[in-house]
Parts: sequence; C-alpha cells; structure tokens
Amino acid sequence: MKVEDLKTYFYTEDGMVPAVDGATFHIDRGETLGVVGESGCGKSVSALSIMRLIPDPPGKILEGSSIMFEGEQLLTKRESDMRKIRGNDISMIFQEPMTSLNPVYTVGDQIMEAIILHQGLSEREARNRAIEMLRLVGISDPGQRVDEYPHQMSGGMRQRVMIAMALSCNPKMLIADEPTTALDVTIQAQILELMKELKDELGMAIMLITHDLGVVAEMAERVVVMYAGKIVEEATVFDLFGEPQHPYTEGLMNSIPRLDRAGGRLHVIEGVVPNPLNMPVGCYFNPRCPYAMDICRSEQPRLIEMNGRRVACWLHDKDRAGVA
Repeated sequence: MKVEDLKTYFYTEDGMVPAVDGATFHIDRGETLGVVGESGCGKSVSALSIMRLIPDPPGKILEGSSIMFEGEQLLTKRESDMRKIRGNDISMIFQEPMTSLNPVYTVGDQIMEAIILHQGLSEREARNRAIEMLRLVGISDPGQRVDEYPHQMSGGMRQRVMIAMALSCNPKMLIADEPTTALDVTIQAQILELMKELKDELGMAIMLITHDLGVVAEMAERVVVMYAGKIVEEATVFDLFGEPQHPYTEGLMNSIPRLDRAGGRLHVIEGVVPNPLNMPVGCYFNPRCPYAMDICRSEQPRLIEMNGRRVACWLHDKDRAGVA
C-alpha cells in the first residue's frame, strides 16, 4: 500500500475541515505500521479513505491524492470494484464492535455473508468456515457461538468476532482501528497476541491505528505520528521510542507513566488540539510547542528525510529556517 498526498476534507455549514491534509506513507507486505496521535488527528479518516468509505457529502477526497494497492489506483475504481476489494483484499476492524455488528443477525450469519460474497462458497461451507474462524480467534464452543447474537457476548468476544469476520477471506492487508480500546488489559493482551499470530500465519500487512503507545511498542515495526491531519514524524519503533525528534512525539513519550522513574506529576502537553475550522498560522503545533520560534508561527514546516526517518519540524530544517 502506498498513500501519497492524501487530502480528505469535510465541507460543513461552518466551513471546510481538513481532516487529513497531505498524508504520505506506505505499508510493506507483512509489515505492521502503527498510526498514532490524539483524537481528531486524522487516523481513522485516513483508514476510511483507503477503504473508500468517506461519506460524500460532506466528505471528499481531493484530486491529487493517490492510494495505490499492489500497483492499482483505488481512487479511480468503481464502487462495484471496491466492494470486491473490501473484506477480500483489504479488511477493517472497526473501533467499537457493538456498533459495527448488526444486532438482529447472528454472528455466524454476519461472518458467512462476506465468505459467500467473496469466496463463492455454499451456505454450508460458509458456516463451517465461520465456525473455523471463531475457533481460530479463540472463542470456546464455536459451534454454539456461531448461532448467538452480539448482545449475548462480552466485549472481548465481540471484538474477536470482528477479527474473525475481517480475516475470514484471508486478506492481504488488515486495518485495525483502535481494536483494543474498550477492552480490559487481560483481553487486550490476548487480542494483540492473536493478531500477531494471525499476521505471521497469513503473511498479511497490518495498519494499526491507536493512541496507546504501549500497543504500538508491542505490535509495530514502523510508526507514523499524526497531528491535526498532518504526519509530523515517521520512524522505526525503536528509533521513535529511543529518540523522538518532533516536539509533539516527545510530549507523547514523556506523558507515559514509567515504572523506572520516581513518582510525581505526569508530563502534560500544554493547550488543546486546534479547532480544525480555525487552524493556527504556520506549524499547527506551535501554540503548544515549548521550542516554538518565529518561523514556526508564520510558515508550515515540510516533512524532511533525516537519518532514515521523516520529521516535520523547523528544529531539523535549520538551513531553510535560517536559524543558528
């Protein structure tokens, strides 16, 4: 997957909202890419743009954007072609399983629907496949659970059903949008371990969207950090955690509770995420940045290559910024 200059804007009565503003990133075969940032930074909209699920109106993917999947341009495909890709080549686990599962159909029927549509199996074969997938994701007594409704299951089991549904057609890429947010720590660990095992078994790529840096450290090889619709840093997980280069990434890292540090108040990034209808001039992070310079308040920094990573900050573009 290669995404270039993705711009997804929403046109509202109050004005234009740049939910994703020029994002460029790639995901290699078999790789897990973590996408992190505060709520509203554009993580989920990026995923929905890849799936071509942005409601139009009010949302629109602007011309000049590019989403290439295995050499094919997704943005020019007809809706009928995208339906063949969704769930088959690219699957998505949505953030809240209770709102993603249909309450009036059994979980088996919902898993079988994708299998019958994409794999062309009979109803009996699809049911057997659904039972096999429920067993694969660690649900006990799958032969009984396949006929149960979502409300009869716990949050952890519903999330496992969502994963079973997403993986039922052996996709080449899985988009996981905050897959463990609503789960307790024990179930979260089980779900993450399950995703790693299935990734290794099926050889698929994963785009993992989260605001939990612990999940990123556990799962990802490479990380993209987003702020206010823009990518501000990209690096391997070891480089990012070892030496963050963007002040926003540094603030995120410092806000994590550490067992190896003495007690005291946790670090807080001052201020709030800017109103998307009234973005600050220059770098969007400048009102909250402890290192802000004059140029940060007047000109947007570019995303530059630096020692095998990318960062958008005037502190690392001093020649162009004209500062010592």
